[in-house]
Amino acid sequence: MTKTRISIIGLGRIGGSIGLALKNSKLNLEVVGHDKDLGTASRAQKRGAVDKTDWNLIGACEGAGLIVLALPLDAIKDTLAALKPYAPPGVIITDTATTKAPVLGWANDLAQGIHFIGGHPILKFDQAAGAHGLDKADAALFQGATYCLTPSVTADAQAIDIVSNFVRLLGAKPYFLDAAEHDGLSAGVQHLPALLATALTHSITASQGWRDLGKLASADFRAATDVMPQNEKSANEQFMAHRTDLMRWVGTLVEELKELYGILDRSDQDALQARIKHALERRDQWLSGKLEEPGETPQPESLSNTAARFLLGGLASRGTPKPK
Repeated sequence: MTKTRISIIGLGRIGGSIGLALKNSKLNLEVVGHDKDLGTASRAQKRGAVDKTDWNLIGACEGAGLIVLALPLDAIKDTLAALKPYAPPGVIITDTATTKAPVLGWANDLAQGIHFIGGHPILKFDQAAGAHGLDKADAALFQGATYCLTPSVTADAQAIDIVSNFVRLLGAKPYFLDAAEHDGLSAGVQHLPALLATALTHSITASQGWRDLGKLASADFRAATDVMPQNEKSANEQFMAHRTDLMRWVGTLVEELKELYGILDRSDQDALQARIKHALERRDQWLSGKLEEPGETPQPESLSNTAARFLLGGLASRGTPKPK
């Protein structure tokens, strides 16, 4: 029986985890991988995250019904441009970048009949910090996670359903929203912490007393700076893509810091304690999962089986594997 092909471009933690989850599903799929680092691609195949790899981007995507761009924001634009002349009508392309509006804009240049649906998996708080690269890939990475989806205006209903079932097959919950809305929200809870960690690190390490400060810096300083970007080029692209929203959030934080400065200046212990109490309560509520909307959640096994059935059915006519 001919296998349905899914191509994963970028085999780091996210791409590798997607491949492992797909292979663990035991579906009649052929998972093809591509990574600019040939060593990473080879290790991904050895780990069983992909069935095969192709050093050539176009070759890796040939015959695929679904192409997953598990790439940082600064690499997606060029990748979409490279795929544009070769991607056949009907193919579905999705991404995993944490910024959506620019990606949807670049996808507008794709040929008619190519269906682009933006994606962004929100990793759970106990899975995200300080973990990068293929070695951290895990088939269960997306279990119970919220997975944002922002379809392009040209994506057809079946393509949207296919990506929704792809997300469910990974163990995640699809969450549809507008790209601009997504970016405004993620700026506050994802990119702002990274920007603040950068500011904290820069201000402390630039201090004349850093040599002595560094000797006293402990696990608290490490935890506060763990969300710092790992690559300055990608981080610059991300921060500038969210420039307007980040300016708004930074402005809000500046006002909060002014309030705290005043509280400390006047030694207002009651006000400080009340602020700490409020922050602790809100954070505990979030950690407990009580922010989730009420509703019955389908059993994972039945949900996975249903998603698998619809995913394979929908992709059956989308890709044609190249001859053996």
